[in-house]
Amino acid sequence: MSTEETGENPSTVPSLPGVPEQTYLFPKAKGHSRSISHGGTPMLGGNPASARPPLKSAMRGHQRALSHGQIGDGPRPSSGPGHSRTGSRTDFILPPGHREPAPASAQPRLASVRGHHSRQASRSDSIYTLRRASVVAPWRRAVFWLMRRQQPTVDNRHLTVVPNHLVPDKTPPKEHPNGQRCNNKIRTTKYTLLSFIPKNLFEQFHRIANVYFIFIVLLNWVPAINAFGKEVAMLPVLFVLGVTAIKDLFEDRRRHQSDKRINNSYCRIYSKAAERYVRVKWRDVRVGDLVHLSNNEAVPADMVLLHSANPLGIAYLDTCNLDGETNLKQRLVAPGFREKHLEFAPQKFKSSVEVERPSTKIYRFNGTISHPGGRRVPLSSDHLLLRECTIKNTDYVEGIVVYAGHETKAMLNNGGPRYKCSKLERKMNTDVIWCVLVLLFLCCAGAVGCKLWLDQYGDYRTVPFLPPNMGRPAYEGLLIFWTYIIVLQVMIPVSLYVTIEMTKLLQVYHIHQDVDMYDPVTNTRTECRALNITEELGQVSYMFSDKTGTLTENKMVFRRCTVGGVDYDHPPGPPADPSPDLPPIVTPVTSVSPNRRLLQHLLDANETQHTQKVREFLLIMAVCNTVVVSQPHVDDMTPAASDSCRDIKARSNGTLRSNDKYARLTESRSTTPSPPPSTTSPLRLRLPKLPFASRDDSASEPSSTDIQVARFEAESPDELALAEAALAYGYELRRRAPDELELGVRGDLTRVRVLRVQQFDSYRKCMSVALRTPAGQVVVYVKGADSTVLGALAPVRAGSSEAAAVERTRALLAEYSRAGLRTLVMARRTMSPALWEEWLAGHARASEIGEGREKRIRESLARLESALTLVGASGVEDRLQEAVPRTVRALLDAGIVLWVLTGDKPETAINIAYSAALFSPADRLLHLMSRDKEHAESTIKSYLEGGAAEGAGSALVVDGRTLTYILDRRSGLVTPFLSLARRCSAVLCCRATPLQKAYIVKAVKEELGVTTLAIGDGANDVSMIQTADVGVGLSGQEGRQAVMASDFALSRFKFVERLLLVHGHWCYDRLARMILYFFLKNATFVFMVFWYQVFCGYSSSVMIDQLHLMAYNLVFTAFPPIVIGAYDRVAPAGLLLDRPGLYGASRRGRAYRPHSYWAVLAESVYISVVVFGTAAAAYWDSALDIWQFGVTTMTGCLVVMLAYVAIKTRSWTIIHLLALSGSLGSFFVLTFIWQSVCTTCFRLPSTYYVIHHAFVDPVYWLVVILSTVAALAPRLAFEACRNSVRPGALGRAVQARRRRRPPYAAHYHTTTASAHVYRPTDEDGLHKTSSDVAAIT
Repeated sequence: MSTEETGENPSTVPSLPGVPEQTYLFPKAKGHSRSISHGGTPMLGGNPASARPPLKSAMRGHQRALSHGQIGDGPRPSSGPGHSRTGSRTDFILPPGHREPAPASAQPRLASVRGHHSRQASRSDSIYTLRRASVVAPWRRAVFWLMRRQQPTVDNRHLTVVPNHLVPDKTPPKEHPNGQRCNNKIRTTKYTLLSFIPKNLFEQFHRIANVYFIFIVLLNWVPAINAFGKEVAMLPVLFVLGVTAIKDLFEDRRRHQSDKRINNSYCRIYSKAAERYVRVKWRDVRVGDLVHLSNNEAVPADMVLLHSANPLGIAYLDTCNLDGETNLKQRLVAPGFREKHLEFAPQKFKSSVEVERPSTKIYRFNGTISHPGGRRVPLSSDHLLLRECTIKNTDYVEGIVVYAGHETKAMLNNGGPRYKCSKLERKMNTDVIWCVLVLLFLCCAGAVGCKLWLDQYGDYRTVPFLPPNMGRPAYEGLLIFWTYIIVLQVMIPVSLYVTIEMTKLLQVYHIHQDVDMYDPVTNTRTECRALNITEELGQVSYMFSDKTGTLTENKMVFRRCTVGGVDYDHPPGPPADPSPDLPPIVTPVTSVSPNRRLLQHLLDANETQHTQKVREFLLIMAVCNTVVVSQPHVDDMTPAASDSCRDIKARSNGTLRSNDKYARLTESRSTTPSPPPSTTSPLRLRLPKLPFASRDDSASEPSSTDIQVARFEAESPDELALAEAALAYGYELRRRAPDELELGVRGDLTRVRVLRVQQFDSYRKCMSVALRTPAGQVVVYVKGADSTVLGALAPVRAGSSEAAAVERTRALLAEYSRAGLRTLVMARRTMSPALWEEWLAGHARASEIGEGREKRIRESLARLESALTLVGASGVEDRLQEAVPRTVRALLDAGIVLWVLTGDKPETAINIAYSAALFSPADRLLHLMSRDKEHAESTIKSYLEGGAAEGAGSALVVDGRTLTYILDRRSGLVTPFLSLARRCSAVLCCRATPLQKAYIVKAVKEELGVTTLAIGDGANDVSMIQTADVGVGLSGQEGRQAVMASDFALSRFKFVERLLLVHGHWCYDRLARMILYFFLKNATFVFMVFWYQVFCGYSSSVMIDQLHLMAYNLVFTAFPPIVIGAYDRVAPAGLLLDRPGLYGASRRGRAYRPHSYWAVLAESVYISVVVFGTAAAAYWDSALDIWQFGVTTMTGCLVVMLAYVAIKTRSWTIIHLLALSGSLGSFFVLTFIWQSVCTTCFRLPSTYYVIHHAFVDPVYWLVVILSTVAALAPRLAFEACRNSVRPGALGRAVQARRRRRPPYAAHYHTTTASAHVYRPTDEDGLHKTSSDVAAIT
């Protein structure tokens, strides 16, 4: 690194790899064809062909994203040096058989992020998301070909960021090295002021129904086939388009307000002209700017950390806005800059930064800082500050922007609501197509009838009631066909889609407001993130659940451990006494009671080998983790503290000088101290007051008993449990720095030199820390899964004490697993300094950017974490959540097949399965644990042929390795495996990787054709949640990644019972009956108009007022469907929960079957015949006006449709009454006003005073009453017979609930001569508990 001044010439920049140091030629005239923006090679004086080869990561055209991570190059992803949180958050294992596409070196790079970045990590993505590779547009290729110029090459390599203060002012953007990069202004809105109307209409025209009605409107403007008034005919489609446009406008306006607030936020960037940091808006930040941030300020763009106020080079980051996690993350300054802490100045920074192309991998980042001297320093995610995160517990930081605006990882992962298509909606779309076919059939019938009717007259030009200018019958029939398309347009339910959207919004609102799914502990409600699949909750057949954090609390308690083969139990008991020599600063709330025998071995003065192992075991638990002591922060840069601490700050880091660049930063300095984050661990530190913090005179005097709260922060509850256990034995972590740990060991303060920390990842399944001993040796401590650590042990002599300890440890691990404990194994390795330096140099070479980087890193880490010596193992208890067994039993009783997919050992998972009632003691367990494909195939075949899974009482257990063979498409085992799984009541998959979970869900969904639901709480469940038809996320102890990727978010697993059995059942039944009612009322109306054509010579004349034709769907029958879809209840909630088996009616789709549409169509034909026939018979051979006849049939049809709703209503409320009475009242009121005011309006036929004459005619009322009774009599008879003879399980349960006579308890007060009567049942008819009744009476 170089921070020295190099003169006035700012154009000297570091050379690229493989190229001698050159001078960047900033062009002043035309002729430069390329810049180093987008990874292009700068114009150098040397040979450009000597540049480094392109990056594989930048060239790969097939990018897979799983919201928070991507699938690596090979089967075992890993992380770079110091790579933070890569394993559990991002890395997924591919099953065998997956072929990685070859790198397409010729694929060009993105030309524009706004134009081509598809936000492939949005919450709606499934297993894969294909990222569209950038190409040169065809029209540009054609232009270059015509101009005989060479096509521009698009660089697919990494991007080079040059500090902007090195570039001359007023450099044109095309010639600026960072000029082609994205700016920091964001826009998440879909529309602009000019594009709203055309773009919104274009999006709405993606619906075939809207296109159809626009076609009808345009068709009505053709004079030859004009059927209605042109203006009136436009009302329905304008209403539908207008309502949808207004909804979209309000939604986009909220996004615009949010964008405006974010873009107008302020930060400070370094200005070369002012030679200091200046205050600018976020939208003015550019790639290459040096940014200064204070405590509690948000990061405006992705930036590499170069300087921190912390002398240790640490900055704390709150990523809650990005991934939902509340624990603070540590970020480190770039390597080499910590040593220059006191000398850092922005104007001296002349290095360039090479970074990979923008990607959605939030927790993975690779880059290099190239210094002018030629030295290159690798970068990882530990050095990257992400946009939308907040600086915490750090006075200030400085960094260089490498990604801005829509290139930032936060924006690339910024997906909107998920829109999925449910099974019910797909069925509905199919039936809409049938509606179109029925409409075409009626139009063809009318056209043929018109031609045949005209053919009856030889010379039809002399017929007095026919127009003289008529064409030939065939031609007139063709025109009549298109006229019927207009007249019978009601057959296509244009308002159905709008009604469904409004209904689902109401359903989502009721789910969100359900107090029975509110968690008072976390103060969270059920959150519906997908707005259009509520009915899918009622059709779930297969449910896939994670175990840890989903079925369990994910709050770990240390219970057992083994050291050297000796078992130590830790039952609940009194906490340990603190050391008087060094009082602990940590006071755990959930204390661990020390084992007396372990304490004796720890304090043994003989210094035996076992005592050394015990001490080493406790040291591993204290240091081999990511636990950080998070203390309350006092911002030294606040005005209150600046005066008293200016001298201290100037002496400590030399950054506050009279003419320093920070002298004018008070214009936007954060003055709010950092609040303590939400609780992650119940550990508190008692700290003394900071003596140098000045007190505001206006502030109240703090009491002497005030205790400042500090906490242990960790990314895993397991690590917190181990830290508590170590604390109970006097091994206390007091401070963590990048290269040093401060420990309190049995009353002594110890500082340990840290050489390296390698984080946990899902492939290695372990983490390691390298420490330097006082003797100069390097000790590597490893902690991880038994399958990894035990396999990496050094060979031991058979029959030795070490071999016996290993075997005893294996036996104890099996015992811990059978007890349901989560196990971790601890080991160590001692290395000489020379061996360590040799490995470190090799690992540095492996970490360089290039082909096969991750594979080289994996191999390097495997060499480090090998030849280990066993120290011990731990067992941590993870308890079940509240009411999990009852919820699991209810789901199984409802007919839902439950699969539990976990990464735990089979013994632990089986124990939890029994505790959670997934397995019953009477179940026969079928094990699929094979070491090769042939054994897996033979085992499945033997189970199928032997009938082992026939009948009830079988459960399947399969491990991750066997799943690898099964999920390989070449093996052909998917179908036999699913056939075996279908015969089992429950399936338990152990040692499953995140990607295997997603593949299992995908296989079940595609092979069996069932509705699937996946539920989880962690980032490793994201791929599974997004693959399922319905994804449910739990806001647990592992952040909110699963919640942000889900369709529905719950706080506890027990709420899934009510979500499915109650709301799912209701939503499906309501929506199904609403859609069928829509088809019924529209088809009835169309058939009634069609029957009139028989009596008018198929002339397409309509007896109904044209206003009634348009208002029938939009006004008169608009609200009853919404009431059915949002408020009707097929059964009380208590009954559905009390009898989970009733969910089967919804799960099997009984309310909307394939023949339901045709049954509704037949019923509509009957109702239309009755209504039209009754009116025609009553007024036959009379002088009745056509419009009065139309009013009579219209009234009869409307009354029948509203009475039909009353018959189908299951639970009456005031909303039902208002909807039905309001619909009928709106018809009469609107008709009276229309026919009283308008004689000839909008050039429509006059219907003046028609309704007034009909009202005084008794035949009108008799026809309405008679037609209603005759039309609904079959429906009433059918409902009565079905409820009496074959009511079904749901009907019988509802009838039994209604017939049950509720008992009463009377309580008399003789002194007041009053009596009180109590009913011992709730509003749903369920019996209250005996204790509640006794308490009342």
